[in-house]
Amino acid sequence: MNFTKTTEYAFRILIYMAIDESHLYSVDEIFNKLQIPYRYLRKLMTNLTKSDFIVSIQGKNGGYKISKRLENVSLLDIITIVDPEYLSGKCFFGFENCTLLPICAMHDQWEAVRTNITAILGNTSLADLKQGNNQNQILTNAIHSLKT
Repeated sequence: MNFTKTTEYAFRILIYMAIDESHLYSVDEIFNKLQIPYRYLRKLMTNLTKSDFIVSIQGKNGGYKISKRLENVSLLDIITIVDPEYLSGKCFFGFENCTLLPICAMHDQWEAVRTNITAILGNTSLADLKQGNNQNQILTNAIHSLKT
């Protein structure tokens, strides 16, 4: 499954911030840890703040932290905010709509796959990604898998 860079970066940021929900993360800290281009990171942090996924706390010791309960933030919620076009239902062959005959040969199969993927993304929360015996390792693996 291919996500846009914006979606990948949003996943990385929120998964990283899920490690410690009470910690205030500076943009510099996130930049140094995740290596997201700085200007892109700033823009995305603003978008995530406006969408109420994170909150910005001003001041000398300020920063960003997740503003919602992890179990209430699904991967589909994140995609809906940062990349609504992902859910547009494009044709398997990349067209906006099937242009081959009434529908292309892959239409029904692709629709089933897209439905399953949407269900998985909707049923997978940040809390799910954080669960496990070694939470930091799970999050590190999730972040690494998003990079590749």
